[in-house]
Amino acid sequence: MMTARECSSPHAGRRAIGVGVAVLALTLTACGEVETPSGDDYAPATVITADPSSAPMVKFTDEASRRVDLALSTVSGRKGALIIDYAALIYDKQGKTWVYTAPEPLTFMRTKVVVAKVDGNRVTLSEGPPPGTQIVTQGVTEVYGTELGMAGKH
Repeated sequence: MMTARECSSPHAGRRAIGVGVAVLALTLTACGEVETPSGDDYAPATVITADPSSAPMVKFTDEASRRVDLALSTVSGRKGALIIDYAALIYDKQGKTWVYTAPEPLTFMRTKVVVAKVDGNRVTLSEGPPPGTQIVTQGVTEVYGTELGMAGKH
């Protein structure tokens, strides 16, 4: 009668070591994502209110921009028939429509728009920022939440 050891593959020991090494490697690479603690004064985004009569601006750090994976697109079309991606559109609690323009790198300002038509992922505006203006298309809710002071309140 053959024992279990005699029936096992001659490479079973190597396989077990290989599996152990793979598990260890996965464990160690997962540790690479651990954040280092930052100071109490670190803010990934700040709200700038220069003029109380105008909309505040939201400024993201490079790190915050990467984490949120912020993406921009450009307003196209012409005055009275401006074209934007639907992802850029945000509705406030009164149902008004807005987009976030990027007047400077990593700096965003909420701008009122008037929607004329929505066709799938494409929106035609009768009023809004001029063609060529950069607007946020990914990370819009994070920019809006920052403007409203919702950061860290979840």
